[in-house]
Amino acid sequence: MTDEPDLSELEQTYLELTPAAERRARSGTPVVGIVGRDVPAVLVSAAGAEPFRVCAGDVVSDEASTIMGRAVDRAAAAVLTAVLAGSLDFLRGILISHDSEGSVRLFYTLQELHRRGRVSTPVRMVDQVHVDRPSTVRFNQTQLSQLCETLADWTGREITHETFATAVAEHAAVRTALGIMRESRRLCATKGTGGTTGLTALHCYTVAACVPPADAARIIATAHNDPSPTAQGDALALPVFLTGSSPIGDSLYRLIESAGAVIVGEDHDWGDPILSDRLPEHAPAVRDDLLLELALSRLHGAPAAATSSMAARAKATRAGIDASGARALLSVVRAHDEAPLWDWRHQSAMAGVPAVQVRDDAADDPASIRAAIETLRAAA
Repeated sequence: MTDEPDLSELEQTYLELTPAAERRARSGTPVVGIVGRDVPAVLVSAAGAEPFRVCAGDVVSDEASTIMGRAVDRAAAAVLTAVLAGSLDFLRGILISHDSEGSVRLFYTLQELHRRGRVSTPVRMVDQVHVDRPSTVRFNQTQLSQLCETLADWTGREITHETFATAVAEHAAVRTALGIMRESRRLCATKGTGGTTGLTALHCYTVAACVPPADAARIIATAHNDPSPTAQGDALALPVFLTGSSPIGDSLYRLIESAGAVIVGEDHDWGDPILSDRLPEHAPAVRDDLLLELALSRLHGAPAAATSSMAARAKATRAGIDASGARALLSVVRAHDEAPLWDWRHQSAMAGVPAVQVRDDAADDPASIRAAIETLRAAA
């Protein structure tokens, strides 16, 4: 019997995200859950809490399915399952983005369950409308102002100029580490090996969203750069850009990269688009100015499937393909996640590289994913 290889600190941290957050909460540190990309984690930090992007796994209970219905994206139902099981009771509250049908249904479900006393954790929706006009910016700014009040209620601490400045500096260090990791990852496209794999990149982005910023920056900066996987024989891995549904966990990345591809970029909200939501370069003294900068940052960030136009999504996907050096486009869309399906015709037409989509039940079938990679390899 051979010993299993030691896990890197990044991998160990990834596997212990929720238990570690619970331990910090039990020791007295307020931890606030986040669902979706529209919630600015820097505000949570400025309010004296740790932001924790909820990563609930892929288990959906019968109770959750009965409450939400089965025609809902599995990612939302998995979060409800975790809440109902009590595994997220350590959170001071959960902030949910108004960024998809699944998230909206999750919010209203949890709000009603909290009202009835079935769920102890309070919830709040954070609505950031993705239309660039003055009235929208004012609305988004007001939403963030109300978020500040909610955070003060949950943590007992007001956001001040000083706490926001400190939070910006901490989160900026994480962004710097992520940016360096992204450049290392793109070596996989130009060299076929030697850069950061897509799996490692996904772990880095997840750790950045779930671990205290100071620890996350250090872990990401020291993450081991594993060589990219190769296809059968001596062929180099195919550099792929991934679009479609946001992944649940890392099993999809493991499957794709074991099939002879390497994911060098993606446009889902657990990946590269995180870096497009820029932090303010300084902390404005007036809170309204601070919130305006945050609202504009998210408004001008990379477009998401459920909140942006098909043309904007296709343009952003092509830009991601060009920047990452991908030689193929793969779309994997789960059942009941409708928004990415509308984008596909425009994305595939503008991609400039071979493109394949795997959808609905096939998205959960390893053989279908492997077949898609083989089709892309042959076409590229």
